[in-house]
Amino acid sequence: MFLLGIIVIGAGVCVPGYNLWQRLPKSQAADLRRWFRAWAIKGLAAPFLIWLIFNTDFSAMFPPLMIQIQAAPRGLATVEAFLEAAGAGFCVIGSYWATFTLAWWLRVLEDQVEDRRQFNHDVLLWSAFLVPLGALILWGCGWEAAGVAGVIWLWPVVQSAIPLAFRERTAPAYNRAVIEMNRDKYKEAEWAVIEELDHWEDDFNGWLMLAGLYANHFSDVAGADRIVRDTCSQPATNPSQACVALNQLADWHLKLADDPAAARDALEEICRRFPDTHMGRMARQRISRLPASREDCIAQRTPKSIRLPALGKSLDQSAGEPHSLPARKEAAALANECVRKLQQNPDNMAAREELARLLAERLDKAGAAIEQLQLLLAMPQATAEQAAEWMGLAAAWQIKYQGELQAGRETLERLIRLYPQSGQAFAARRRITLMDLEAKIRAARARSGTAEPKPPSILSIAP
Repeated sequence: MFLLGIIVIGAGVCVPGYNLWQRLPKSQAADLRRWFRAWAIKGLAAPFLIWLIFNTDFSAMFPPLMIQIQAAPRGLATVEAFLEAAGAGFCVIGSYWATFTLAWWLRVLEDQVEDRRQFNHDVLLWSAFLVPLGALILWGCGWEAAGVAGVIWLWPVVQSAIPLAFRERTAPAYNRAVIEMNRDKYKEAEWAVIEELDHWEDDFNGWLMLAGLYANHFSDVAGADRIVRDTCSQPATNPSQACVALNQLADWHLKLADDPAAARDALEEICRRFPDTHMGRMARQRISRLPASREDCIAQRTPKSIRLPALGKSLDQSAGEPHSLPARKEAAALANECVRKLQQNPDNMAAREELARLLAERLDKAGAAIEQLQLLLAMPQATAEQAAEWMGLAAAWQIKYQGELQAGRETLERLIRLYPQSGQAFAARRRITLMDLEAKIRAARARSGTAEPKPPSILSIAP
């Protein structure tokens, strides 16, 4: 009976326990050994020892529990009866202990299995064959064989569940994290990503996803910064991945924290790591386009009004009354801010164009404004569309604010000659046609000597 008990315990617990121990990480394998040792002492050794004590005929006041030991004559027969009863007791206790152990392992493995359908299929399939066999053993041998019947049923089920719970994957999967994020459960998504990274410590995509969670959903850009920089410092991270991560970090600093200085530091990290590469040059170009301060960063995201073409209907309107003193002071302050930006970067085209508009439209300095436009037209990086718009502005200011019709006409003709297919060129042709028509009307009135009041300009009523 001792041999039967050892077989039941060995086949029922030790074999699946060894398979389970082989698949666990080293840290968890050590915990499993300690747990199994304590569980074997409490669940197997201690009950069997108590059973032996209660079946030892050490006093007439405490007779053995087993009847065959009580009935055996004194001497060798008593020892033989005791050993036979001990073997039977070990077999019963061990089989019950093995059954409970397998049932507990099956419950734990169920939580680890991803393919729940396959798990349920295996449980039902093995149960269909083995439950009738266990019932037959229980009917033939009585309750003492219930543990053996349980081991026969649960052992194959646990063996088939172990590979399902520890199925090896060739790449990490963040499906559960994505599902939790779609449900706006970002804390659960964070733990799902961390669980994957426990098995794939060098996975770049997982660390970048975790950093994105911190930046976009937990408002912790500093935490995202630490994750990105730690990831980039790992040997497994290649240069392309490092550039992607650092550029993404710069975006987070700009869009979420309004911190261009931190964004510049992230991009300079690329330049330091890869100084003579295409990635380093692209990072340097992006640094040159960064806003200078937090205020500029916020201003870039502020929606701007759409300016109408300079050669539109507004050109037909009079220059209007002079601006009030507070309005001029405000315009002067804005112009000084543009000058400050140009001192830092003379090629800042947006600041120079804004300065020109302020000078012409709000400070009554059309001449200085046209000089700024000439500087813009001399910049080699200016596009044809920008140059056409600036020439249209110069012509409009010459006509509207300076009253120089001939100079404005020459600028319009030059615009048509240099950029004939631009939208500004079409507007310039229309404007020259209207100017010629108005000149003919004025000449006809002068020849007829008409003294009636001058009618509204045809420019203001032309379609």
